[in-house]
Amino acid sequence: MTRLSIGLVLAASLVSGVALAESQAEIAARLNEEGKQLMFANPPRYAEASAKFQEAHSRAPEPKYFFNHCTSLFQEGKFGEALTACNAADKNADDKLKPKIAKLIERIHEEAKKQNIDLQPVGGGGGPGDTPPNTNPSDPNAPPPPPQQQPQAVGRPPTQGVYTAVAAENTYMWTLGVDLLLGGGVIGREGYFGKVVSGLRVKGDYLLLPSARAGAQAYIQYTHFNPGDTMSTQGYTTLDILDFGFAGYKHICGPRARFCITPLLGVQLAMFSPAGEMDVASGSQVFNYASFGARGEVGFSYALGSRYEHVLTLAPALTAYTRAFTQPDGGYTAAEWGLDRGGAAITLAFGYTYRFNTPFGSAPFVTLE
Repeated sequence: MTRLSIGLVLAASLVSGVALAESQAEIAARLNEEGKQLMFANPPRYAEASAKFQEAHSRAPEPKYFFNHCTSLFQEGKFGEALTACNAADKNADDKLKPKIAKLIERIHEEAKKQNIDLQPVGGGGGPGDTPPNTNPSDPNAPPPPPQQQPQAVGRPPTQGVYTAVAAENTYMWTLGVDLLLGGGVIGREGYFGKVVSGLRVKGDYLLLPSARAGAQAYIQYTHFNPGDTMSTQGYTTLDILDFGFAGYKHICGPRARFCITPLLGVQLAMFSPAGEMDVASGSQVFNYASFGARGEVGFSYALGSRYEHVLTLAPALTAYTRAFTQPDGGYTAAEWGLDRGGAAITLAFGYTYRFNTPFGSAPFVTLE
């Protein structure tokens, strides 16, 4: 009977210990979520969030809690403490978290340098400066006391946030992308140029009205028409077109939808190079005949990634051109090349775009854990 009682007591103690450990982990997870909600409040409540994250990693010292604490401290302008928390997060972080920590540490140093702050990590977060206190000052071999927070390690809160919610929205500030074009069209005099069209477009978007999901696009586009079936003055000729354009667009989709429909209208200056004309002196291709163009497009896109940063697009488009209104002095006329008439092309674009959530030249956002 005695052995049975002792066994029951030991089993109860073990279950109690496991329950207590699970309870601490659950409390830490709840505190972490509460801290994130404080970060996403309007306006954000960074100091309260820091207190939540600190309590979370004091109950369960997981790297993600130190990382979130580093982010909130940085937003408070407490750069030294933030660096210490990031150092603590980096000690046992996995391969997914380590790059984010490195990115945030780099951002901390950049902001501190901008504010002329001599940045050193301070104790309390498990960083390099977090050493045991010297409990015996008379012992020369005792470790030194932990460094205290210095006023110069605290600065102004950064004006640009560095974090984003896990449940990101389908929005951005600017983008860079590329499209491959395939299609057909007719341009110039009948038969002078072929009807098969291929090309490449490099583009950049800027979201001017985030609430309306409307923006502007600048692009450079190269288009090639294959040789025609009628011999022109110079034989069977191809036509290369270099476009410099601006367009306006609007995304039609919800704030967290990954699929969007995007109508676009643009205008462009088109430069023609019939038969791949070359400059004899430089050996480079020349575009001596100018025209105006217009582009209408409807894009169907799907966004991938945790913050919708990778976008795949399929976009049918119609591009129309006027006749050439300039021609080189002493060269063939636009009429001799068949460019005294305009034309149009219908293409299908297959594109990839990367979205940025910060101003030009800034470090990208990190995602809270």
